[in-house]
Amino acid sequence: MISDDHFYHIECFLCHKKVNEKENTTVCRSCGGPLDVVYDYSKLKDGMNFYVMQNTPPKTIKYLDFYPIIDRNNLSSLGEGGTQLHNLPKLGSKLGLSRLYLKNEGLNPTGAFKDRGSFVEINKAKELGFKSVCVASTGNMAASVAAYSAQAGLECYVFVPENTPRGKLAQAISYGARVIQVRGTYSDAFNLTVKVAAEFGYYLAGDYAFRGEGQKSLAFEVCEQMWFGKIDWVIVPVGMGTNLSYIWKGFKEYFEFGLISQLPKMVAVQAEGASTIVTAFRTHSEIKPLDKPQTICSAIACGMPIDYPKVLKALKESHGTAIAVSDDETLSAQQTLAKMEALYIEPSSATSIVALQRLVKQKIIKENDVVVCVATGAGLKDPATTLKVLADPPTIEPTLSEALKVIKSGILSLRAGGVGDKEKVLFTRVPGEIELKKVIKHEFRLELDIESLKIIKKVISKFITVKGKNIVKADLQSIIETIMQDERRKKTLDVLDFRIETSKRNKPRAYVKISLDGHEFENESEGVGPVDAAINAISSIIKRKNGGEFRLTDFNVEIPTTGSDATVEASMVLQHENGTQVIEKGTSPDIIVASIEAFEKGYNELAYQLKEQSKNSAKKS
Repeated sequence: MISDDHFYHIECFLCHKKVNEKENTTVCRSCGGPLDVVYDYSKLKDGMNFYVMQNTPPKTIKYLDFYPIIDRNNLSSLGEGGTQLHNLPKLGSKLGLSRLYLKNEGLNPTGAFKDRGSFVEINKAKELGFKSVCVASTGNMAASVAAYSAQAGLECYVFVPENTPRGKLAQAISYGARVIQVRGTYSDAFNLTVKVAAEFGYYLAGDYAFRGEGQKSLAFEVCEQMWFGKIDWVIVPVGMGTNLSYIWKGFKEYFEFGLISQLPKMVAVQAEGASTIVTAFRTHSEIKPLDKPQTICSAIACGMPIDYPKVLKALKESHGTAIAVSDDETLSAQQTLAKMEALYIEPSSATSIVALQRLVKQKIIKENDVVVCVATGAGLKDPATTLKVLADPPTIEPTLSEALKVIKSGILSLRAGGVGDKEKVLFTRVPGEIELKKVIKHEFRLELDIESLKIIKKVISKFITVKGKNIVKADLQSIIETIMQDERRKKTLDVLDFRIETSKRNKPRAYVKISLDGHEFENESEGVGPVDAAINAISSIIKRKNGGEFRLTDFNVEIPTTGSDATVEASMVLQHENGTQVIEKGTSPDIIVASIEAFEKGYNELAYQLKEQSKNSAKKS
């Protein structure tokens, strides 16, 4: 159906059947293909101010003539677009490229490229008279749609898979969206959202035609930031396919208007665990949906990209290519870019850097080529994934002696390997100290003293002989971190043994045996859980014998490896009544053992700090 102003209409990308934009449909109801906005470019050219286009700063709202928005009064905008095009001299030099750039979409208002599309989509929803919006998302779109809905005064419902990164969820919830987690994949959330939109008459937001029209503004900006000069390659991470296909559309429109004289080659990058478009491109076959994408790149973990026909056409028209990259390569590239160029981008964005490296190695990208990598989101969108391959920073007392000890120890250089490398088996039996020293030096580039090696060996022995667990790289890293941060002070509290009784219908009961200031005590107590029962039993002895009020203010458990025998890292925050607070960590294949170890260390550190405070007070008096 032609719009009221007759400068565009909506039609199916595959069968070309025209669609009424007021029907609130996102795919063709005849063939199921994706929809597209088709413009009458002759009418657009007649009204175009080319001086303004070429001489005003790039910004998404600048390109209103290229969007299917009729009502331009009271537009909702958060200042999206105008993101920086970074020159990458260090990475370029390393790869032998003289003109390498990165378009940093993490600088958009909500930290991702989705804001360009949300500007067009949410304003279109307002124009069409909708009061409520619903969307399925893996995170970035949830935050963006929620933000623009909030500014536009529209009610927003967001459906996300239950493993969505917490940072992205926090954004959407903060903007006032009604967020619902779905047990399943993105496809499950998407299918449910379609049904909800139909049931309640909500505007169905997502990777559809109106959103795509906003995404193409990235191409306009890159052309202008490159002074309308040549661009040889544009490398884009691909999930649903909307971003790449509309970036290509943007380049074609500027070419159509004579604003650029050459079109770039497009590169679609996907994670190996969600590479449906790459497979279809390489085999010249129809796309095969993937039920359960497997990748740490949550933003592109899409099993059935709705805009895949547009992506395949863009690759063909531009003489481009498609590449699948591994999670290990992606996390490594993320760190490389951060260290070399001080740019921290989310893992999904770093896939473009991996593709770049591969194309250079294959001599497909040449030395003098102008290359633009698109980083779709900021690193703070998904910091948990980054932290999976980095060691936790040490915690010390505010003294020079402790700072010197940590700096000289080598713990600051401790790094885990890749996603797969962290589960590399290092020991199936208890090693000798010489063997242990060699392995630690090889895996972590650390030289440890004999005393530390003995303690580490003792902990490994507990893992292997007592718990029957092999030691993988992540286990050894956790053990080393814990030991190297341990002052090996004389213990105030030593948990000698414990036993937990628990059942489905009764409260857990713990029996503990501890040494407190050199004296042994036994006690038992109940709790809401096994860890709570054990801590209650230990705490009651401490309070009875040593006095003083302290409490557990926070308790966190992380599992850095996979499998039922995975190592557990338990962190506890203990606070004394005078405000003194400590954080300590325990490591074990057993969650209860790790938790009690964290509590034991926490109390010992708290006791140490209270003694030091008492000594300092005595000196002052």
